[in-house]
Amino acid sequence: MGEDLTTELIRTTARRLLEVRIDEIVDMTVQRTIDDEPTYTGGPVSRDDLRYHMDRTMRLALTRLAGGAIPDSLQSAALDVGHIRAQQGVPLPSVLHAFRIDLKSLWEALIAEGRAIGASARADFLERSSLMVWEAVELNTEEVVHGYQKAQDSLDEIRSAAFDRLLLDSDLHPQVVEHAATVLGLPVAGHYVCVVGAFPIPRPELVAECATRLQARGYPFYFSWFAQELRGVAHIPDDRSDVRDDLVALSDHVCAIAHADGLGAVAQSIRLARMAVRGRAHPGIQWLNDSWLNAVTAANAELSEAIHAAVFQPLAALSAGERSGLLETVGDLVSHGGTIAMIAERTYRHRNTVRARLRTFAALTGLDLTTTNDLATVAIAFTVDAARVSP
Repeated sequence: MGEDLTTELIRTTARRLLEVRIDEIVDMTVQRTIDDEPTYTGGPVSRDDLRYHMDRTMRLALTRLAGGAIPDSLQSAALDVGHIRAQQGVPLPSVLHAFRIDLKSLWEALIAEGRAIGASARADFLERSSLMVWEAVELNTEEVVHGYQKAQDSLDEIRSAAFDRLLLDSDLHPQVVEHAATVLGLPVAGHYVCVVGAFPIPRPELVAECATRLQARGYPFYFSWFAQELRGVAHIPDDRSDVRDDLVALSDHVCAIAHADGLGAVAQSIRLARMAVRGRAHPGIQWLNDSWLNAVTAANAELSEAIHAAVFQPLAALSAGERSGLLETVGDLVSHGGTIAMIAERTYRHRNTVRARLRTFAALTGLDLTTTNDLATVAIAFTVDAARVSP
C-alpha cells in the first residue's frame, strides 16, 4: 500500500531541504551548537570538524526522512561521529545535546517549508512531520551512542592496559611511562598520591564519588580494578596536600595511600601501599608512613608468621585470664610506649601488676621489652596478630 498524501508531502519537502537548503541548515546548526554547548566552544572539536560531521549526520537524517536509499558514504556517519567524539573526550551528554540542536533545526526548516502548504493540509503536515523528524534524528542518536560506547569500551581497555603495564614495567622501561602519560592524560613529572584498597565486592559508585571530588579540585587521576583490589593515582600540587577528604567515600574499606615523585615512581608506591593494605584488618584510609609495620608484616608472610609464633606460642600454656592480662600490658607498651607508671595509668592497673606482667612475659618469651630489638620484634608480632582480626 502506498503512503498517504501527508507523508509523501513530508518526504518531498525533506528532499527539497536536502537538495537546496542543506548548507544553510548545517551552517545555522553549527553556529547554534557553538553558542549553546560549551564543550564545542574552544574544546577539542574544531569548527571545521563540527561542520564536516554535522553535514554528514544532517544528510543522513534528511535521507531517512525523505525515505530514500542511504548512500554507502553516509551509512556509518552517525556511528563515526560517536566514535570520534569519544576519542576526543567529549562527554556523551554534550554530544546528545548537539543532536537535540540538530532536531530543532530540522523541525524549524520543515515548519518554514510548511507555510507554503494550504491551510487544510498544514495541521496534518506539522503533526506528522514532527514525529517523522524525531524518528529520523532518534535513529541517528542511537547510532551515535552505539559508536560512542564502542569507542569508550575500546579506550577503557587501552587505558587499563597502559596502567597495568605502568605498574609492571615502568621501573625498567621509561617509554612505558611516556605511553601511560599520553594514554591516561597524566603528567610524567610532578607529585602523585597512589591509592590501594581491598574490595571483596567492587564498588564503582564509590570511585565515582571520589572522581567527582578530584575533578572539582582539578587533579588529574586514574582508577582501575584488579581482582578484589582498587588501584588509583592522582596528580596533586605537592606532598603537603592531603587527599583523604577527597577519598572519604572509600573509608569503609581497608585503603592505603602513598606518595610518588613522578609517574615513574607510581609502581613502587602502589606495591608498598598494597603491602600496607594486606597487613591491616580494620577499615580506613591511612598513609603508608603511618602503616610501615603493616607493610613489613605483609611483605614476607612466612617470616611474619615465625615472628608471631616466637612471641605468642610461649603464652599458649597460660590460662585465658593470665594470657589476656599479659597481652593487655604488653600491647599497651607496644602501642603507646612510656614508663611503667604511664602503662599502669592507661590500663587502670597497679604499677606492681604491670612490672610483674612484664617480667613474666620476658621469662616466657626471652624478649626484654626494654631493648629496642626485642620491642621491635614484639611490635611486629602484635601487628601480625591484629591483621588476623576481621573488621
